Amino acid sequence: MKWTKCIGVSALTMFMACSNDSKDVAAGSLETENSIAFHVKLADGGVAAKAKVIINTSDYLVSDANAPEQDELFTDKDGILKLDRLHTLPEGNYVVEVRSSLDNTEQKGVATFDVPKNIPDSGIVVPVTTSLPHSLSGTVQTNKFPVWINIRGLDYAVQVDSDGSYEFESLPDGEFEFVLLSTNEENDKPTILGAANVCVGCDKKPETIVDTTYTEVIIPDEDSSETLVHFVFDDFENGVDAWYPSHSPYATALLESAEAGEGREGLAAHFMCENDSAFNWALMGQYLGGTVDMSELDSIVFWARGSVENYISFSFDIVKEDSAANITSVKSWTHIELSDQWTRYSFTPADMIEADNDNGGNVGWDAVKDSVTNISIFGGAGGEFWIDDIEVFGYEKFTPKE
Repeated sequence: MKWTKCIGVSALTMFMACSNDSKDVAAGSLETENSIAFHVKLADGGVAAKAKVIINTSDYLVSDANAPEQDELFTDKDGILKLDRLHTLPEGNYVVEVRSSLDNTEQKGVATFDVPKNIPDSGIVVPVTTSLPHSLSGTVQTNKFPVWINIRGLDYAVQVDSDGSYEFESLPDGEFEFVLLSTNEENDKPTILGAANVCVGCDKKPETIVDTTYTEVIIPDEDSSETLVHFVFDDFENGVDAWYPSHSPYATALLESAEAGEGREGLAAHFMCENDSAFNWALMGQYLGGTVDMSELDSIVFWARGSVENYISFSFDIVKEDSAANITSVKSWTHIELSDQWTRYSFTPADMIEADNDNGGNVGWDAVKDSVTNISIFGGAGGEFWIDDIEVFGYEKFTPKE
């Protein structure tokens, strides 16, 4: 399950526009008389009558709960909004955001403008042109939850999903600063974790926005209705005693607790293995204390780095022992290619590989989801990896059946 919480409205195309030129509107309607006038056009050149206008400082973030409330402002029948002397904005740099509708299709537009210390007698005219919007999605890399993406200067924010993805459903062309942040519960002030300039309407995919603070995982209150229920399955700060190494007769496996290293603080699990055949295997695993129903699993998120041949595999297993002391095992797994740098990985049940006949015992997610007894991480065809902060989204904890 992926989910997105929207705050405010969608983002708008941004361009610099400060001009006293407006030949297509009668001079009398744009006489600003020492004030500021906004002239809004639709994409087809028509006027944007009764369009909503929002004005913010250029450094505004919507998640700042201390930001002042604004009166609702709208253009007139000619697409013009004038602010008289009583409403003149203080000196500074501003962003004006406009939303308009034409044939039930919402158009959006943005312009930036400066207010000098002394507004000229002729006033300031700010033209704004609306356009049809685009959808845009991207990813973030952080070990915190919950976090949001804001657009600097605009009234837009979306919450990042449990797998590190975000999506804005309606953004026009333009270049914006996308800001990754969390909020401080004591004073509601946003803490900026990272930022990136994003071009909307370009062919270029947005770069991953990285949390440069890398502090400890923030766990939301269990009673919070605004966050997806989740828990830390293992952060390895107490070692790896809950896990066991296992391997086939012609493979080796070593599991230990080690410093995370490479810029990451604390302890992590370090797994090393060797294989001399495609049919050999080596893994680190954990018994869940019984059979666990994982039918409501949303996703698994973890941090890892390493160098292995091919990939590692994250597996949900059903391990049974029959009366003849024979042990049988089936699984559902997904394969993950590792980077040699710490990277946040995530997957959902939809990412699990369909049942196959490759002698690996993979029977598919639907066959194991309500009866999982063990979780395993296979080391591929050989090599080593480090793993840290495994989180489970969709559950408060794993509780074995009676």
